[in-house]
Amino acid sequence: MYCPKCGHKNTDEANFCGGCGKAMHGSNKNKPLLAIVLALLIGGAGYGYATDWSFEWPKETVASTKAEDSSESEKELRIKKAPTVVNETKKQAKDKTQLIKESLPSVFTIGTNDGSGSGFLYKTGGYIVTNAHVVAGYTDVIVRNSVGKDFEGKVIGISDRYDIALIKSEANKHVKPFVTETKETPIGTEVIALGSPKGFENTASIGYLTGLNRDMEMDFIYEKIYQIDAQIDHGSSGGPLLDATTGKVIGINSLLYKDNTVFGFSIPMHSMQKQVDGWINEPMSSQAVAALFNVYENYVPESYYDSDDTSWDYEDYYGYDDSEVDEEYDYDGDYDYVEEPEEYVDGMEVADEKVESFIDQFRNQYEYAVDEVDYSYINSFIASGSSAENELLAFLDDLSGKNEYYEFIDTTVTNIVYNDQSIDVYTFETMDFTKEDGTNKLLEKHKKYTIVIDEYGDYQIKQIANQ
Repeated sequence: MYCPKCGHKNTDEANFCGGCGKAMHGSNKNKPLLAIVLALLIGGAGYGYATDWSFEWPKETVASTKAEDSSESEKELRIKKAPTVVNETKKQAKDKTQLIKESLPSVFTIGTNDGSGSGFLYKTGGYIVTNAHVVAGYTDVIVRNSVGKDFEGKVIGISDRYDIALIKSEANKHVKPFVTETKETPIGTEVIALGSPKGFENTASIGYLTGLNRDMEMDFIYEKIYQIDAQIDHGSSGGPLLDATTGKVIGINSLLYKDNTVFGFSIPMHSMQKQVDGWINEPMSSQAVAALFNVYENYVPESYYDSDDTSWDYEDYYGYDDSEVDEEYDYDGDYDYVEEPEEYVDGMEVADEKVESFIDQFRNQYEYAVDEVDYSYINSFIASGSSAENELLAFLDDLSGKNEYYEFIDTTVTNIVYNDQSIDVYTFETMDFTKEDGTNKLLEKHKKYTIVIDEYGDYQIKQIANQ
């Protein structure tokens, strides 16, 4: 080995140069270290390749690009879909809540001396459908609305074959009726049963139509009725069964299965429409309704009807001619007044009751109009083109942009004045008013409603003034 410094020849084993004494480089002792370093470098490069490491940016292949795109698309889809599902669920829940809220003003509790049931408004004019077994032959019943107000109702149609009856309530003739389904509803349809089970008014239960074409015969004949699992109970009878999607009445809740509320039965509405429409066109007389079930102890038999016009024959039944209720001349020229029987009610009192019922019904619907900011609730009460219409539309339009709330407490009719072309109704009204800032105030108002009668004989509010 030659020294790199002086060129002296040394042995291969020499660590220092024999000529100049300098350390010899490149001895064999360094060779193992170099070998180890070289081996590590080679091994490291091999491992990096095996694990797809490299000293350059990896090139994207078609497969990897598609996989990444697919992965990203799936992530984006999941992110986008999740809120949609939640929002749709909330929307459906809101729709049902809104449907029930809008339906309750057209559902009633029907009361007689024997108990209570349910009913619903079938047609404008105050025509309320219920079960025959709810009214059981009574001619006069109590109709209670969703806010607890009682009104008179008269049974104008009833069957002793099918469990169906029709009531007319003049005070509710302006309430919005349900729309009814005209064909059979398929099994599996989601339904809502409304009514007053066990006297609990404004009750709604949700379920499904679980069976079709069930035939039964008890006190009445039930043909091709619906089986439902929506909860109903005693007192639900006569209430409406709604399609939860369309809001249409598809049935009349009528029966429990052996007093078991797990499931019940509802008469298809489409099968009874012809009968109900027939009663609307040709109402049954009170005598015919009473005679069908004989619930009155003092029921007047058919023999006391006037055969020509089916009116009462007063002379046979009461012992005097009905003409005797008029004033008559005595022989000395003075008036003798024959006192009216108790059955006669003063005509003015009847008129006052009708006017009061109209105002009461308007105020009930007005409360819904204010809550929902929706003029349609009171449209039928207001004369078209009148100052009342303009003022109420403007008020509701203004209310829609504010967070103000009204809670109606009471409306009392204090006076009624009959004019040639109109009726003035004076009221005292109280309500709670909550402002936008959250403060609360009790409002007390004296109002005058000017009412006219339209071409159909219905009351219409023409003007509303504060007194």
